[in-house]
Amino acid sequence: MTRWQKVLHRSSKFLLVAIAILFATSAYGRGVEPRWFELKTIDITIAGLDPVFEGYKIVQLSDIHARSGIMDRQQLEKVANIANKQQPDLIALTGDYITDHPEKAEAMLANTFSQLKAVDGVVAIMGNHDREEKDDNVPIERALAQAKVNILRNAVYSIDKAGHKLNIAGVDDVFFKFADLPLTISQLPQSGTNILLAHEPDFVDVAAATHKFALQLSGHSHGGQIVIPFLPRLSPHMARKYISGHHTIDGTQLYVSSGVGTTGLPQARINCRPEISVIVLHQA
Repeated sequence: MTRWQKVLHRSSKFLLVAIAILFATSAYGRGVEPRWFELKTIDITIAGLDPVFEGYKIVQLSDIHARSGIMDRQQLEKVANIANKQQPDLIALTGDYITDHPEKAEAMLANTFSQLKAVDGVVAIMGNHDREEKDDNVPIERALAQAKVNILRNAVYSIDKAGHKLNIAGVDDVFFKFADLPLTISQLPQSGTNILLAHEPDFVDVAAATHKFALQLSGHSHGGQIVIPFLPRLSPHMARKYISGHHTIDGTQLYVSSGVGTTGLPQARINCRPEISVIVLHQA
């Protein structure tokens, strides 16, 4: 065998190994990890939280992206079942229920959301995919309304226990400038602990500056979706500063969920499992 034949032989072996690794990674990233839901419990200690809300449990579901990637009816119902098994006090949906063509996902979302069970109900805000640069996205809002989900478009949903309040505020999508924080704040009761739902996590810099909110819950980033060690995570606009996990900004805590769905190309998850978040509130 000549020198060049040896080089060609080694190159061919290297190419075959590279193709095999690429195929295996693709199969895992598209077929395994997006279906491998991670249940995360996050304990949040809040100064001034009334004792009646000690241990209050909020299940957060974000970035579902129905009909995109593997999020078909079966997978969506699996998510709902996992959420219900946590016996939550409240379920918070933090946007991006679809990627596009909302009318095609309306029936599936309405059916699944109607299965969600929580003591104090289900609340929801809109994400950038839900708004699509329009003033309204009728199919998504119709699906949420049909499932008796409380839609917070710059509004507040207050939970009263023995005269003590937990106020869940929700701003409309920040990305397309539908959020109206002053309007939302104007509806907050004079007492109680305030929690903000905002799809885009980087909005916390604006929200924290008001000193009105103990906690903000967000999604949008997908946690980067494909996470390669030693390389920066890629994330969308308004999710580049706070990509995932728990942060504290100027006295306001922030939790960013990696979400349950996938979007973009490739529609895969690697080293970033889809997440169902269980936020447990505690007194300081």
